[in-house]
Amino acid sequence: ALKGRWSEAWGREAAQKLFARKKGAPDAIFCGSDQIARGAIEALREMGLATPQDVAVVGFDNWDVMAEATRPALTSIDMNLESLGREAGGALLDMIAGKPLAGVRRLPCSLVVRGSCGANRSYRAENQA
Repeated sequence: ALKGRWSEAWGREAAQKLFARKKGAPDAIFCGSDQIARGAIEALREMGLATPQDVAVVGFDNWDVMAEATRPALTSIDMNLESLGREAGGALLDMIAGKPLAGVRRLPCSLVVRGSCGANRSYRAENQA
């Protein structure tokens, strides 16, 4: 695992670091954000590697504008931000009102399969309908 700024520039730098290693180059990269993933895909392209044929890439956020503008379109984890925001707002109002809060809250998320992960079209059609 590599850590850095949450930016396309960091994604490019991280991908370059991963592939500069003498052995153990990955065949898949999971990125902490769609911005990082987009930068990684750019770096892979600059190194002559094709996504997903040589290296599969998955992002996190499902920022539609970023994910759909990336070539190939970026597979991403959708955190359901609308629901997350609603839950956070409700929790804040409960705290202000002095109501006790339960411990950890888990909200559903989903994998939005696009071209960058290498899943074939029939899988995407069957599972994204």
